[in-house]
Amino acid sequence: MVTVIDGACYTELLNYGIRNMNAYRKALNELNVFPVPDGDTGTNMVMTLRQGFETVKDKDLSLGECITAFASSSVHGARGNSGVIFSQFFKGVSEVLKNYKEADVATLAASLENGSKFAYSSVAQPVEGTMLTVMRDASAAVNRAMPLATVEELVEVYLTEAEASLKRTPDLLPILKKAGVVDSGACGVVRFFEGVKKYLKGEPIGEGSSAEGTGEKLQIVDFSLFNKDTQFVYGYCIEGLLQLQADESSFDIKAFKKGLVKVGTSVVASVEKDKVKIHVHSLKLDRVFRYCQKYGEFLTLKVENMTVQNTVIENSSEPTRKFLYNEEGCEGGFAVVAVATNTYMQKKFFEMGADVVILSEIAPSSQDFIDAFELTGSKNILVYPNSSNSILASMQAGSMYKGAKVTVLNSRSLVECYASLSLMDFSGTVEEAVSASNDTISNIYQVSVHVSAKDTTYGQTAIRKNEFFALSDKDKRIVCVSKTVEEAAVNSAKAVLSDGEYCVVTLYYGMHVGEDLAEHIAESINEVDSSVEVALVPTMETACGLIISFE
Repeated sequence: MVTVIDGACYTELLNYGIRNMNAYRKALNELNVFPVPDGDTGTNMVMTLRQGFETVKDKDLSLGECITAFASSSVHGARGNSGVIFSQFFKGVSEVLKNYKEADVATLAASLENGSKFAYSSVAQPVEGTMLTVMRDASAAVNRAMPLATVEELVEVYLTEAEASLKRTPDLLPILKKAGVVDSGACGVVRFFEGVKKYLKGEPIGEGSSAEGTGEKLQIVDFSLFNKDTQFVYGYCIEGLLQLQADESSFDIKAFKKGLVKVGTSVVASVEKDKVKIHVHSLKLDRVFRYCQKYGEFLTLKVENMTVQNTVIENSSEPTRKFLYNEEGCEGGFAVVAVATNTYMQKKFFEMGADVVILSEIAPSSQDFIDAFELTGSKNILVYPNSSNSILASMQAGSMYKGAKVTVLNSRSLVECYASLSLMDFSGTVEEAVSASNDTISNIYQVSVHVSAKDTTYGQTAIRKNEFFALSDKDKRIVCVSKTVEEAAVNSAKAVLSDGEYCVVTLYYGMHVGEDLAEHIAESINEVDSSVEVALVPTMETACGLIISFE
């Protein structure tokens, strides 16, 4: 029986919780694969907590030290809405436990309740029937059951109510009931605490699970592309954590960055107590090392050859860069940061005027956004998250970043970003840009066409495997179900154009549609209504073959 938790025990609780989530990661992803097949909740939650676990594993920490380090790192590494919310849950837990070397059951119960409150406060408009509800219900059940004698009893009460609350999520959130699933983020919370229970009871985790692996794609490099004649023109990307060896009160971060600019470019540096986080590009490694070692020694160091990075192959021969940006910084009165899921749209947004474009197939972390903000060099930053799953992470990053005023726009797709950038006056004020973008986004009606991966029912609509369904992105209703992507697109256009007055229809087509079919669909839509202008925009997307925008 466990009556008190210390740092070592808490580390193992985290370890087992993450491992259990990872064992169910694919299932968690699939829970929100329909109605839109882009499920990544499990991956986001695991990667968020994995980031935190890296800071505490194999360390002899007190309870307060452990949860504080874990929570802080998880917040910076948070990905997707579910990751941000779960990281805030642990931040709330840490606020209660941060001064304890060990904690009893009553203190742990208080920390769970505070975690739920922090999670709720991280969301501007909390929605019931999500992981928020499950965490609140579970912590409330623990408080009602107090006093409890052991940690095992506390976890049993918490998990029992969490499971019951999870089953109720479809009754609170109609979109779940339509799809016939429970909330994926809430299920992730249950899976985490299942892992905690397994540790306390000495039960094993599923095969292949690990707190240190997420099944991310490996980067494949064809080294035969390089030889003695290769021109290494991009230099090196250097990232590290520098331990200062002088009095931290005398360290001037501004002066340090000014000196670092003389030996490299793309300088990002921040100080936290007596440690400095560094990011710099340079053609000469030795110059950077000599400069930094005047101040201290590297605790961590990662060096990547950017010429090699630009040949990375991820099912494509196209070179990739995590951040595409102008190294001279933003020239106007405000900067634009956008997110793209492939290199084609990354370049397109950059060409359209975005100052920094983050390339991320999954939701970028809060730290990714912070790094992008720093690269702009601007005091006013507009952010286009371009996914509903990235808005919370970008807002969290904006609240953490003190170097600029950050405004996160409600851009939930590449369509809204593309349209906004097309109409943006970059010479105007930031207020005018925000107003114009909000107007553009609010006036767009989108329908996305997907292929069903299985026989299913959405509300009253039956959809068979391999049938195409058109989903209204605004109200999440099925517009039509068809045998072909062309039929789904044309029927969608008929339905939407008959309901409202629109002047322009834009087809954003991915790799699975192609230019010839897109042009044929455009001609068919013109036959439906010859008064509208039909435009074509290639996206090279693979997840969604076609998005139709009505303006």
